Amino acid sequence: MTQEFQDFGWQLVQKTLSQDRSHDVTLFIQDPQGRFALMSKHSYPPGVFRSPSGGVKPGETCEAGALREAKEETGLDVTLQRFLLHITLDITHRDEVTRWESYIFDASGEGPDLPFTDHKEVKDARWATQDEMEEMDRRMIASGNGGLEYRGRLADAYLWALAHPLSIRPAAKKDLQRISESPAGDDERIGSIDGVKWWVAEVGGQYAGALALKARPECLELVGLNVESHFRGRGIGHALTEYVADQSRKESFLEAAGPDVANATSGGLWLLTKTPGYFMPTGFSFKAQEELPASFKAGLKPSPHYIPTAMKYEG
Repeated sequence: MTQEFQDFGWQLVQKTLSQDRSHDVTLFIQDPQGRFALMSKHSYPPGVFRSPSGGVKPGETCEAGALREAKEETGLDVTLQRFLLHITLDITHRDEVTRWESYIFDASGEGPDLPFTDHKEVKDARWATQDEMEEMDRRMIASGNGGLEYRGRLADAYLWALAHPLSIRPAAKKDLQRISESPAGDDERIGSIDGVKWWVAEVGGQYAGALALKARPECLELVGLNVESHFRGRGIGHALTEYVADQSRKESFLEAAGPDVANATSGGLWLLTKTPGYFMPTGFSFKAQEELPASFKAGLKPSPHYIPTAMKYEG
């Protein structure tokens, strides 16, 4: 996601970055009636409210930071239902750009009022129906204020994800034909489609994309990431990458996968890409050619159109 910020918003972002923070945790808090807890800051135009958010403090877990922010900005002791989305934003300002990460939680709480405690940041807080929140989102998106536009787009992404639940599962034999018809079917680094371990993402039971793990002699490699065109921009590629990278470190998976995969973990998890910026938020870092495992490096085939970038998982 990309968003242009004006001078004031850009200055606020730079101030936050100077304090070693480049993220926020955002909570969409629902009560038993399906209303959402929203708050308004002192700098916002009259009548503009959005979901609470803030930064995780040093030494604090993401979950603990989310609970604290909810208490400060709404007065509620909430329950985190699930982590729903990780959104990477490229904030642009004229010819400058910086990266921001948002971690989105679905939460629940209740109470007749919202007795927020952070009066320095928060001007007011209120409950709103989903229709009222969606109308507020449209106002923010049309506001011409980059920060508010992003908050409105963030809420849209949350509501879409809520209405279209994502699930990731090991691929079944019936999935291989669909995968072979995707761009992954032409990926020479995969080799045989049925010779690697695939995971499939589904949205509402519909095939949305897939990603595979390939065991090389001394490392593991992510290959074949593909997302259906009508689901792109919804965080599905990131979700697949983060999920499979996490699976590659689980003893239960490695035991079931067999010795070839288990032995390959000693060299780490790698990938090759022409869009390295896409994978940086998922825990992958650039590596020099001399650092590459031999079997991974041997498979490199530079294209006349781009120089492939090797990355290693360090999340």
